[in-house]
Amino acid sequence: MGLAMDSTNCTFCSVAPDDAWMSTNLVIAIPHPDPVGPCHLMVGPRRHVPAFYDLDLQEQRQLWDALADLRLRISATIVVSGFDAGFVDAPCGQEGAFHTFIHLVPRMNGHRSALPSGPEWVDLG
Repeated sequence: MGLAMDSTNCTFCSVAPDDAWMSTNLVIAIPHPDPVGPCHLMVGPRRHVPAFYDLDLQEQRQLWDALADLRLRISATIVVSGFDAGFVDAPCGQEGAFHTFIHLVPRMNGHRSALPSGPEWVDLG
């Protein structure tokens, strides 16, 4: 039996497309409410799921494509030396109320911001 998904108060499920940097039928990208630097975004699936690997392959691919597109858009606007991506899945016991997402954090002048603990971070170059 699957977990009940509670999207009632979910940031990703309730965001208006006009408030998003990117909005497709599978992916949404929104500004982080407490950014560690300029253009810190949260990129998540439209479907309310607790973990990245709960997404089907099309959704995972669309997230990667969105990250690539957002990196280009940000790089065209500000000078960046690279990007960090942080994968966030549901903490144990909070699976039904949680919506997986990816932090996208640009690095400026080769300096890394103090990245939040918890996510699994990847250097996107």
